[in-house]
Amino acid sequence: MANMLHIGTIARTVRGTLTATALAAALLSPAGTAFIGSARAESIIKVVVNDDAITSMDIQSRARLLQLAMHLAPGPAAKAAQDELIDERLRVQEGSRRGVVVSEDAVTAAVTSIAERSKMTLPQFERALGQGGVPIKTFKDRIRAQMVWGRIVRAKIQQDIKTESADLIQQMRNREKNANAITASDYMLQRVVFAVQRSASAADVNRRKVEAEALRGKFRSCDEGLKLAKSLREVAVINVGRKLASEVPPGLKDELENTAEGRLTSPQRSDLGFEMYAICSKIAVTGEAAVTAGLDAEALDKRGEETSKKLTQELRQKANIIYR
Repeated sequence: MANMLHIGTIARTVRGTLTATALAAALLSPAGTAFIGSARAESIIKVVVNDDAITSMDIQSRARLLQLAMHLAPGPAAKAAQDELIDERLRVQEGSRRGVVVSEDAVTAAVTSIAERSKMTLPQFERALGQGGVPIKTFKDRIRAQMVWGRIVRAKIQQDIKTESADLIQQMRNREKNANAITASDYMLQRVVFAVQRSASAADVNRRKVEAEALRGKFRSCDEGLKLAKSLREVAVINVGRKLASEVPPGLKDELENTAEGRLTSPQRSDLGFEMYAICSKIAVTGEAAVTAGLDAEALDKRGEETSKKLTQELRQKANIIYR
């Protein structure tokens, strides 16, 4: 029973790193379930990636992991495993070329953290994976490749941000505009929600809007205003935290710009009721710093996947990949 609980916990914990939906059921599959190959099968070289060999055993172990995590059939799991291993070899090779190396201690620490979130020790985690036919080395290799690639992608994004910042600033200067005229705002926000039932009558909806407007009229600072909001019936206060202007939706951006620090934005109807934002801090960032701040926020939020895909495609195009 303890092993069953451990296996179920792994399925939930490694969901992000494996894009898994259920590991437990597969690990507890009946003996007749079709899985890829035998662990005792002879290992042969299947692919060579820039003189780095991928063996049938490598593919089998990774495919088993993908089968357990993603409920793939043997054929698709083997194909996905081979493609993933090729990409990983290229990425780790690129990491070595750039001097990006993740130590064994760092990988072990990452896997230990995953095990701890599963309420397990590392040896328990390793045994639970082993029961499903997945060597811990297969899991560690995947984590190592992800850590190396994450550093490469972040470095590429940061380089692009610096280049684009310099280009934009130069464009401003070329147009004889003062770079210091460019501004952005850095906000500390609290979201105030006046709940409205979906079945509420028009009169009830209007009454809640009037109540929201009344709070807005009394609101003079976050310290006192938020205390007042929390004391009201069916009103929720949610900490939003720090937001740059580039991170704020266009509709809300104008509201924040036109609302003074320590005040509330106007009530806006939503599925929850009427929502307002308390501006607890508004700091204007000007000139080149504003350009950099805006680009940085946007890049970190949106570019990771796109950059990873582009860099991987470039590595594949330049690589010498031999299938056997």
